[in-house]
Amino acid sequence: MDRPAHDWQKCFQELAPRLILYARQLTASQADAEDVVQLAFVRWWQHNPGADRAHVPLLYAAVRTISMDARRSEERRLRREATVESDEAYFEPFVQHRETAELLARALQELPPEQREVVTLRIWGDLSFAEIATATQASINTVAGRYRYALKALQKVLEPMRADLLEAEPLPA
Repeated sequence: MDRPAHDWQKCFQELAPRLILYARQLTASQADAEDVVQLAFVRWWQHNPGADRAHVPLLYAAVRTISMDARRSEERRLRREATVESDEAYFEPFVQHRETAELLARALQELPPEQREVVTLRIWGDLSFAEIATATQASINTVAGRYRYALKALQKVLEPMRADLLEAEPLPA
């Protein structure tokens, strides 16, 4: 039975921002991330019997796979053309203060890729550890460990700057 066109549009509007943020961590640019998400969503929607929460980790897995393929292709192209990587901020749509966004992006980039991926999926993807395990094809214990180690590493990097951030960007009363 065919679903109405508005079903996929509503689903895409709901999931796309988080998927793009996740894909952005895996691709070289915002445009690449958007392309990856569109392709993954189309493939997922065509094969997904319903747009319920249980199927979302499979969508993240599709974004991950397509991103990895795109990244490998991009790396080959960059080697051939010897161009410079994009410097777009990862957090532009989510953080209003550019300095804070740059600080967060640098701290996140310092993490090993596996830890960065888990943090992105957990915090911005709003996935549970079980869902992340499905999306990354890792065990729940591995995912939880990566998350724990990532948070410790981020805390180490960001803690010395905490006072500076609070002075520069006072919290609302």
